[in-house]
Amino acid sequence: MKEPLLTKAVLWLPRILAIVWAVYLSAFAVAAALTENMEYFEMSRTFMSHLIPSFCILVILFVGWRRDGLASLGFLLTGIAYFIALSGWRNASAVFLLCVPSLGLSLAFFARMQLKQGGDHDEDTPAVPPAEGDS
Repeated sequence: MKEPLLTKAVLWLPRILAIVWAVYLSAFAVAAALTENMEYFEMSRTFMSHLIPSFCILVILFVGWRRDGLASLGFLLTGIAYFIALSGWRNASAVFLLCVPSLGLSLAFFARMQLKQGGDHDEDTPAVPPAEGDS
């Protein structure tokens, strides 16, 4: 049976949003490295240290590409880690910019997992049509 286009889009949306989230965090690394007047080695160290969250997001996405439950748990833990690192609600705008997208990705991967379990969807493996004579 052919999947509707909307179902395929919903199944791919968490993955696409995770990639966008990693690019968004990488923009912070570029901004941190270019705003200060630093020497090359200090600037590269600042840039690489600010890229660590992006690498973590990409690792979670890589591990969770086929295991939506692990991706959901990983993004949930990332959101909680951001919340703890930002000392809770003291800086609400930073919490909103960093915690909410991670928690949203966690929910998106959880919804993807539930959708796949409900309909046994697997968009990564092609469907094999039945051979002639099979019923």
